[in-house]
Amino acid sequence: MVRILESTSFCFAKNEDKHNEDAILEPKLVANGLVLAVADGVGSYPGADLASLSAIEHLNSLNSSSEINQFGNVFTDIHSKVVGLSQYKTDYEKASTTLTYLFLDGEFLHVAHIGDCRAYIQTGSKLRQITKDHTKHQQLLDEKVFTKKQLKNVKGKNVITTAISAVVDMRYDTTSIRLEDITNDDGVATLFLMSDGAHEHWERNPRFSPNTMASTVKLGNALLRRIERYGPTDDYSFVSVKVQI
Repeated sequence: MVRILESTSFCFAKNEDKHNEDAILEPKLVANGLVLAVADGVGSYPGADLASLSAIEHLNSLNSSSEINQFGNVFTDIHSKVVGLSQYKTDYEKASTTLTYLFLDGEFLHVAHIGDCRAYIQTGSKLRQITKDHTKHQQLLDEKVFTKKQLKNVKGKNVITTAISAVVDMRYDTTSIRLEDITNDDGVATLFLMSDGAHEHWERNPRFSPNTMASTVKLGNALLRRIERYGPTDDYSFVSVKVQI
């Protein structure tokens, strides 16, 4: 049985005069488990906001753990909805979205991911990233062409290599992590999702005070203030939840 102890989320456009191409699913209890998600419409193509919204709406419509855990079906169904946007308007033929979602059941944390949003779990006072970015930068790191230090100030870090789209191949990652590997001694797990517009600011200095790190609400508020202080570079979304299992 999963019990929500604390949760906070935000989802904002970079500018007030543009559509927000991010979309989120706030933590939701489903079938004795919990699901949360973030999606980021790709590249400011027409329909990017509808693509991310389609992904979140589809996830929100699933009512059983068997549906949510059928990753292939989930991504295929969302892909069909995104491709189908062009039937409403031909300008939407390049509409694409990333998607990262987590499903927590009685045994595992299931992770499904495509694109450059990120999922984290909290370990003590630190956040540990549990997804890998599908970006050109990450590809160069994986191929050991450059080091992380060499790529630090190189442009193009947000160029993604796959998405839910009619115009690129869809290559998603999935994994399952046992609950004992994500919970503390009290059986508490703390999960985070961030779009690239949020995790860019988190990675500037991936820490806050111990008091702030102890609360998802305080951490979310502190990150939001940091983004607003430095100025957003993209739409920015954050979803967090602390649960007792």
